[in-house]
Amino acid sequence: MTALQLQLTTILFLHLWTVCNAQNVKVEPHVFGYVGSEALLRCQFVDPDKSLQVTQVTWMKDPTGAKINLAVYNPELGTHYPTDTGMRIEFRNPTSTDATLIIKRLEMADDGVYSCEFATYPDGNQEATTNLTILAKPVNSGRALLVTAGPAEVPVAECTSANGKPPASISWLGNVVGNVSDTVVKNNDGTFTVKSEFRAVPTGEIDGEKMPCEVRQQTLEKPEIIQITLSVKYVPIVTIEGYDGNWYLGREHASLTCSARANPPATEYTWLMNGSPVPSSIRVDGHQLTVNKVTYEVNGTFTCQATNNLGEGRSKMDVLVREQEVTESSNAGAIAGGVIGGILALLLIAGLVGYFLHKRQSGGTGSYDPKRRVFGTGNGAPQPDYTYRPDSDSERGPSATVTASTTVEGHHTGEAENLLMSEPYYMNSKIRAGEEEEEEGEEPGLSKGPTISLPGHHRDDVQIEDDMESQRDGSIISKRAVYV
Repeated sequence: MTALQLQLTTILFLHLWTVCNAQNVKVEPHVFGYVGSEALLRCQFVDPDKSLQVTQVTWMKDPTGAKINLAVYNPELGTHYPTDTGMRIEFRNPTSTDATLIIKRLEMADDGVYSCEFATYPDGNQEATTNLTILAKPVNSGRALLVTAGPAEVPVAECTSANGKPPASISWLGNVVGNVSDTVVKNNDGTFTVKSEFRAVPTGEIDGEKMPCEVRQQTLEKPEIIQITLSVKYVPIVTIEGYDGNWYLGREHASLTCSARANPPATEYTWLMNGSPVPSSIRVDGHQLTVNKVTYEVNGTFTCQATNNLGEGRSKMDVLVREQEVTESSNAGAIAGGVIGGILALLLIAGLVGYFLHKRQSGGTGSYDPKRRVFGTGNGAPQPDYTYRPDSDSERGPSATVTASTTVEGHHTGEAENLLMSEPYYMNSKIRAGEEEEEEGEEPGLSKGPTISLPGHHRDDVQIEDDMESQRDGSIISKRAVYV
């Protein structure tokens, strides 16, 4: 019995020690023992008044059933063991008040109910019972189940806890996705065997994965972890390595390596180029392919086939032969160019955004041409064409001789006057009678049509200049005109 077990037994004795049926016999109601170890069944008789005489003490197993006498103590005749137990059962130090029993080398058959009975005078027999539970430390093991890759879920590992009592609990700690199936079997000796199967879809990816199981049981001081490595048989999974994208004309000793993961391992490698055997100028050594000197002849697709007893796997690699070597400096230049181009593109986008935002803000109040006048009769008739003549020197350009003219057909002078007077007021101030302009020796304000006289409207340069107002964009508009 270990120190931990002895300590637990002592604690149980101190807490569970009781007087059964309010009599004088004290025992431990529950005692735990371990197969192969020793159990101590305590039994004491308490008689503070010394009024009772003990004539005999007897230990029996299964008192309500077979009632097997195991040990007898008589103060006058001594000890007697009527049942042959191989000398595994004996009193510790028997007296009229202490009948503690020792059971050595515990077996599962020792599990059961034990009765300690004192024969007294004149009160008769007094007894108390102890329930002895035998615990068995299990034998734990685990292993991988060799399976072949396939689409169906199958057991790929199992973990077993055998001949233990009470039954163990088993859990799986790996990262492989799967399901668990447990079975519990009670053995003939009262122990239990627990088997846990881990089921998963067998693929090459889980071959070699760690899948430990953890066993917990009352007799174990700490959980026991059993390491298991999964084993799945599968066709080779092939990859080609070694091509760096820089096979240029004249390069020497360029090579490709064919790597194959397989269970069982690959035993044969075959190289092809563009679906045909590789040229004789290319050296092949098993999973290694070497080009002594790169030419355009090796420009194409290389295929590696790896084979084991389950089948073959293959992989392809496209090789592009360059005219010149790609150096680190050229790569750095390309990277720098890309960075600079990206920065310029960002600056361009930022400039365009700023331009459109400024355009939107400056155009929020609308836009117009201060020198364009729009008129209409509203009846679909031909529209007169009025062109504004700049009068101030600030408006005149080098060739700023702009005339205002109109052509009125099919009307007399009076009719034309009525037509113009029906237009907005500001036009009246801009039209001059032909006679007045000729008398003053100036260029007529109206040309290409009959002269229209507007009575009461004389030229007043000061008034016209006061009527105009300069704008921020350099244009000049009338203060009183209404623009459409």
